[in-house]
Parts: sequence; C-alpha cells; structure tokens
Amino acid sequence: MPFQRPLVALLASALLLGAAAPPRLVYPPAPPSPATDTYFGTQVADPYRGLENPNDPKTRAWAQAESDLARRFIHGQPAYALIRARVEALEHGSPSRSGLQIAGRHWFYLRRTPPAPQPALAVRDGEGAPERVLYDPAASATGTPPAIGSVYPSPNGTYVAFTTQQGGSEDETLHVIEVGSGTTLADTLAHVGGGTTPVALAWDGNEKGFTHTALPRNADGTYAKDGIVLVHHALGSDPASDAYVFGRGLSPKAEYHLLASRDGSALAAIVAEGDGVAASVYLRRGAGAFEQVATPAAGIGNSADAKAAFVGNVLAVIAKGKTPRGAVLGIGPGQTVDTAKTLVPAGDLVIDDLAAIPGGFATLDVDGGDSGMRTFGADGTPRGTVPIPPVSTIDDFASDPSGSEVIVGYEGYTAPRRWYRYDPARNALVPTSIGTTSPGDFSRVRVQRVLVASLDGGVKIPLEIVSGPNARGARTPTILGAYGAYGTITRPRFNPTALAWLERGGALAEAMIRGGGEYGEQWHQAARLATKTVSADDLAACAKWLGANGYGDAKHLGIAGGSAGGFLMGLALTRDPQLYRAVDSAVGIYDLLRVELTPNGAFNTPEFGTVTDPAQFAWMLKQSPYHNVRKGVAYPAVLMTTGENDPRVDPYNSRKMIALLQADSSSPHLILLLQKSGQGHGIGNSLQQRVEADAERYAFFWSQLSS
Repeated sequence: MPFQRPLVALLASALLLGAAAPPRLVYPPAPPSPATDTYFGTQVADPYRGLENPNDPKTRAWAQAESDLARRFIHGQPAYALIRARVEALEHGSPSRSGLQIAGRHWFYLRRTPPAPQPALAVRDGEGAPERVLYDPAASATGTPPAIGSVYPSPNGTYVAFTTQQGGSEDETLHVIEVGSGTTLADTLAHVGGGTTPVALAWDGNEKGFTHTALPRNADGTYAKDGIVLVHHALGSDPASDAYVFGRGLSPKAEYHLLASRDGSALAAIVAEGDGVAASVYLRRGAGAFEQVATPAAGIGNSADAKAAFVGNVLAVIAKGKTPRGAVLGIGPGQTVDTAKTLVPAGDLVIDDLAAIPGGFATLDVDGGDSGMRTFGADGTPRGTVPIPPVSTIDDFASDPSGSEVIVGYEGYTAPRRWYRYDPARNALVPTSIGTTSPGDFSRVRVQRVLVASLDGGVKIPLEIVSGPNARGARTPTILGAYGAYGTITRPRFNPTALAWLERGGALAEAMIRGGGEYGEQWHQAARLATKTVSADDLAACAKWLGANGYGDAKHLGIAGGSAGGFLMGLALTRDPQLYRAVDSAVGIYDLLRVELTPNGAFNTPEFGTVTDPAQFAWMLKQSPYHNVRKGVAYPAVLMTTGENDPRVDPYNSRKMIALLQADSSSPHLILLLQKSGQGHGIGNSLQQRVEADAERYAFFWSQLSS
C-alpha cells in the first residue's frame, strides 16, 4: 500500500541560529558484500547485497554506526536544541480533533492532546454534547502505547470497531467498544490486515456483526502477508469461527475496500490487484452471492481506496475508464457498470470523492490540486456548486446519509483543519467546533499558486509556494516537495510547525508533478512505468522556476519526499545533482530491481514495473536510483531516514543507497543515514518520535541551506 507524507508535514523551524560549516566526516566502512545478477543476458552488479540482511551482525553494526554518526552531526548543530524546543512548542500548541465520522447522533473522532504520545478515540452525542474518551492508548497499555489505525462506527453508532498496531509494524488488531457504556467487548481480532494489505470492514445493518479482511494462517501457525480474504464475525463469537465470505482465488495482491448500504441490504467489495490501479467491483444484494459488476477496465478507484457511495439502493461510483477525469455512474439492482446510468457526466474537473447526502449526493472535485464541491439530487440533477477559497483542500465527508446535515473537512496552508457544516440555504460552509487549533499567527504568510512550463513543453505544472514576510530573494532557504505516484493528489495541508520556518525568512514549495492525480488519470499515466522519470523532470522544472523567480537558487534549495516521494528523491539526485543543495528522503525505494522480492514489492509492480519482463527490466535499470549512482559525481547533501519495522519499503533500500553514495560521491557534502528502531513507514509514530524526527530533519536542512 502506498503512503504519502506531504512536504508541509515535513517542515518546521530551522532558521534560529547560524549554520556551522560541515566537517568532512569519516563514514563507517560498509561491509563488502558484492553480488551479480543476470537479467535477460544483462549482468547487474550489486556491491552492497549483504546490507539487505537485517539480522547479519555486520549489517546491524554498520547501520547503528551510521545512525550514531548522523545523530552526532545533527544534534551537534548550534541550532538543534532550539529547533527541537520550537518544534515541540508548536506541536504542543496545536491540539486537534480529526477523522470525524458521524453515525446516528454520535460524532466519533481522534483527539490529539499533547503531550499525550498518541491520539485517543473520542465521541460526542452530537456536536455540542460533552466529549467522552472511549479508548486512550496511553492509559490502556503497560508499555509503549499502540497507535490507533482505522475506525468503523456501526450504522447507528451503537458500537465502534477500531484497529491498533505497535511500533510501526501496521500489523492491525481489531477491537470493539459498546459506545453507550464505553465497555470494550471481548471481540479482539488479530491480523486483520495493514501495511501491504489495508484493513477493510463493513457492519451489518442490524449491528450484530461485520464483514472484515483477514490474513490467512500458514501451516506453521504464522500469518501470511498477502492473499487476504473476507470473513464475517458475529459479535460475541470466537474469532476462530469467523465464516469465510469472499476472496479465495483472487490475486494474492488483492486489496479491499468495503461499503455497505445504510440498511445493510447490499455490500460492495471493491478489489484492486496492487497499488495505483483501477479496481474490480463485486456486489452482493440480500443473502445472495457476490457478483462482479465492474472490471478494472471501467477505471473505478485508485488502489482499493475507491470512492463510492450507496445512494438509496444504487451504488454510485467514480469511473475513469472512458474519461480520465471521471464520471459518476449509478449501478442499480440487476445492473453492471456497462448498463449503469450516468449520474454526473465527465467534465473539466477531476471527480475525486462522493458521498450520500439527504436527498442525493455530493462530489468533491479537484482542478490541479484546488478543491471544489458540488451537490446533486439522487437522479444526478445538479443542485449547486459550493464556493471554496483557492489553494485549499476539501477532502473528506463525515455525514450520516440518513441525517439532515452534510459535514466536510476543510484546510489550507494557513487554515487549520476544521469540519464544516454545509448550509444549503446559503450555499456555504459554516465551521463546527471540531478541528485543529493553530499555535500561531499565519496572517502575514503569503500563499501563491503558479503554473510552470514542463521541460518537455507539453504541460503546465501547478506549483504552490508558501513564504513568510522575511524571505530574502534567491538566498531564501527554500524546500521543494513532491510525490508524483499512484495517481495520488497532493493537496494544500496545514502544518503548525511550518510557521517557524516561514516567520524566519524561509519558503516552502509543493509541486503537483505528473504521476499524481491532480489532473486525472492521464496525469498519473504520464509518469508511470516506462515514463516514471517524467516526475523527476517536472520537479527539475519547478526547481529552475524557483531559482529564476526570487526563491532559493541551487545553493539554497532543498528537496523533500517520502515513500514513493523518496523514490522521486533518488531519481532527482541521480539525474540532476547540480540543481539541489540538499535532499531529505524518507522511507524511499532506491533498488528498483529487487524491491518486488520484498513482501510489499509485488503490490507496487503496477506502478514501477517488474523485472520478470525484459522490456520493463530495461527501463527499470535506467530508472533505478541505486543503479545510477556514478563514481566521481558531486552529489548534494543527503539525509535518508528509514524505520526498522517498515512493512511497505524494506529498510535495506536506504542502507544500500547510502553506502553507495558515500563511496562514490566526489563532493564534500554530507551523506547521512538515520535508521530508527521501533518505527516503520511513519504511520503511527508517537508525538515525541515526530518531534525528534522533525528536529533532526530541520537541523540538517538548516546546516545546508542557510549559508
């Protein structure tokens, strides 16, 4: 499963003290462990194969020595202590209530109250009612508190199911609470998914049980990491007796999204074969069997996280098979996607999400990253377009379709995330009391959006720039972020800790490059598989624009990305090392030829390709960052971070890439590795883990960009 961490979520205070001149560090020698693989007659050298084995004492000792070296340098920076204190103060000054879901009269959400290490699950019996905490990880655990993953209220809010995981493993365990009494039921279900195969759950209409994902058990008693299926659990029963429902014989890479009609009479299983691809849709009505009503050719969804909604007994889906920006189709009883009614025809906007509302449905739309919202009757009759400020985000619905209100989540670079009630009489959004508190004044922060010509001249790339009042032209320390994969849309996000960077004269920029979904599926396909390097070219175009237009030049420009954005960082630094002064790359893929051998690797072949095909191998070899490091090239400063428990991207990618860069780079710039124990892909990190990671990252950036 892919993971995105936007740039604004990566940046915090760094302009606090002058940077020290970087010393010439002595790197721990990587243990020699060369290997050679042959692909279709082509021999490919791998000088650091041994670093793939996390249990080899030499690998562990080397990774620890590298991490110790990185910490000594970063923590030894004159600004580090103040950076950490500032980041912590900003985090502690920004309590939040997020992930709102409404079921019946109950409002469920995650409450983050610093300095608590993890958010707690809370509920109100209506917006203005007193808040009750249903589950607090810190109070419920004897050791390191677990992290809450997904939350699933039952239709009337009588119960709420939720998952927890430890140490970034994303091995999810499911729990159930009776909401009225706050009692945790005995129903505890282990290994319901997570990481490579996300959890999915749908309650029965009578609230007596639910259908959920479950990983199959191996002969030795362990659990598989793929081949997930659907089973049914009745409340109060032994999980070992959960009845098989669906999924055997489908792809071992299957990922599920489940959606039940309000009365429980219909259940949709949206199933994708890997990440970043369209899904098949299976529909069960009543007590019948699942029937396939759509194939991937219909272009429904992006991975299993397809956006769909039951509008009465009609399953409304967003289909992009015939139009890359999407149309809304309604699949009624006895219909398939081929005979479905077109409820909203394709247009200029990307239709990104939809939800049932009283008397109809609403869509959330995107145009190059900007958000919009439209409302429709149940038959698709347009009702209205809701005005949304530019360079902002509306990206979630929290409404109960049986209720009388429409609640959506809204935020922007300077606007803390808050949940808004749609007022149809005024055709406007009105804030509720549920949201995030800002720890500072963003009134002097400037936000602008420009369109940058791509290097190939074919498109205009949206580039959003956030700057403070003290920006200083070409010497402005500027950090450019991007993701560009899986058709994921990069959106304006509020991050309270970014204020410190901005108020001291720094600038942030976010590039909506190809490979994402900001302009629909055609934008995704333009930088996928054989054309993946287009994303790095788009990043380079934005970097050049910044330098030419009064922001950070090549001596003051850093780039940042994580996960698939980490792969982008590897592409960027090996293709255009002269454009960037510093690179922060988190949990990235760098050895493209061996990644599909890892548990999550096969799920990513639809986006990156497979070495089992000779044509794909040929361009994967040209793209793979690890295989395109060149001896004697002056590479920029690099900080790579990874988590030992990462279930999505194996940490060996970072270990091998750092070892090779340290050996081959001709520049004096730092090449650093931070491998974090007790952490994974970043999901579920505690407050203190986030504070430490941010402080280390920002001190690194300041040491490189401030001179």
